Formats: sequence, structure tokens, C-alpha cells
Amino acid sequence: MRERFERDGYLLVKGLLPRQKVLSCRSAYFTHMSPSGLLHPSTPPVAGLYSGANPRKYLPPGNLRRLFGPKDDPESDLYVDLMVAAHEAPFYTDFCASPELRAFIARFTGWTAPPRMLSRTMVRSFVPGSELTPVHFDQMYLRGGPPTSLTAWVPIGDVSLEGGGLMYLERSTDIGQQTEAEFARNAGNLTDEERVSAFNRNMSDGGFLSRDTVEYAKEKGGRKWLLAEFVDPEKPYDKRWMKVYRPLDGL
Repeated sequence: MRERFERDGYLLVKGLLPRQKVLSCRSAYFTHMSPSGLLHPSTPPVAGLYSGANPRKYLPPGNLRRLFGPKDDPESDLYVDLMVAAHEAPFYTDFCASPELRAFIARFTGWTAPPRMLSRTMVRSFVPGSELTPVHFDQMYLRGGPPTSLTAWVPIGDVSLEGGGLMYLERSTDIGQQTEAEFARNAGNLTDEERVSAFNRNMSDGGFLSRDTVEYAKEKGGRKWLLAEFVDPEKPYDKRWMKVYRPLDGL
């Protein structure tokens, strides 16, 4: 597993967390979100079945919501409040602190000190018809420290191909390294604050590499798309991530 991670820069791990623990978190999350009208009525929260409402009601905080989100919509406003609050809800923070995940990270990395989980985690829950997160790599948002963090993206329940999920671009470690090297060369005109920002003037809108996944894969030699942060506390890391997620907080 370590050899594959060193070679590819990513690793798919199955069966690490108890299924019932995962489903309990899923049920609690959708129960938490249900007052916003997100779910189809008369269906169990754990199913996560969408209500079919206008997807613009459920855009996350950011530029798209400011441009296309509904105005004076109580359910839509409540959705944002609940989505942000979920990041500090016990059902979610307890799930992030799962001992099975921490133990695996400790064994896998071989760090001498216990892994430190960054406080700023991200819950991704997009509805059908909404825009997903464009092409990026996580170090863009962790430039306050060296590239030694380990990101764990955990599906909270089953995710079908149609339902979406996390995609990795195969053999893409070199792209991130080249992008960061180019950024470093062009960072001489930036302030210290801008240097650690994924949204500085040398980056594209939103800090993303592309909004077209198909075209981006073609540009990178026809590579294929393959369908939470831990750090070694004894080494430098981006301490901006030691705070809980807030909309438009610059990360």
C-alpha cells in the first residue's frame, strides 16, 4: 500500500470503517438537514433522497450562490445555516475522530507522534443539477505548510456512479508538483498572505485548475479520471486549517 501511495499519490482503502457507524452518521446528517426541504418527503433520512426542488435553493456559500441563488427563500437560507452548523455537530465531529481511521493513519504513515486531525474539514453534499467542485489539488489550499499533509476523503454511505463522488486523475502527482513549482517561481510579486492563498492574482478564478474535467484530462495526455486532513504534528503544517469551516473564510 505504501509503494502504491508513493507511486500514485493516492490510495483507495475499502472496509476500514464499520458500515453501521457510517450509516449512523449519514442518517444523523440528513436528519439535521431535513428542515431545509432538502429531502423527499416520507423517505427515511438515511436514504438521502432529494426532494426534487430547484437545485439553486441548495447552492453552497460562495460566488455561485450570490449570483444564482434564490433571494428571500427561508428554506434556502436555512440550508446554508444547517450546512455550516453540521461541521461542528457531534455526529460529524465524532465520525471524523473515528479511532479506526486514526489508527490506520498512524500505521500507514509511521509518524512517531499521533496524527493530528485538522479542525477545518469539509462536508460535500451536492444535489442533482448543481455545480460540483471543479478540478483542483488539495495542496493549493494548504500552502501555509509543506506538502506533508494526508487527506482522507470518506464517502458517508454508498455512492453510485450516477450519484457522483470523488474523482482522481490517474498519474497526476506530476501535475501538482509542476503547478506548485510554477506558482513558486511567479510568487515574487505576492505578499506573504497571497502566497498561501489559492485565490491569489496568479491563480484562476476560484483557485481551480479547470471547470471542464473531460477537456482537462485530454490536455494532460488523455489521462483517466478515477472514481478529511491528517498531518504529522512534529513537522510544519498549514495552521490556518486548525479552525472550523466558515463560508468565505479565504480557504
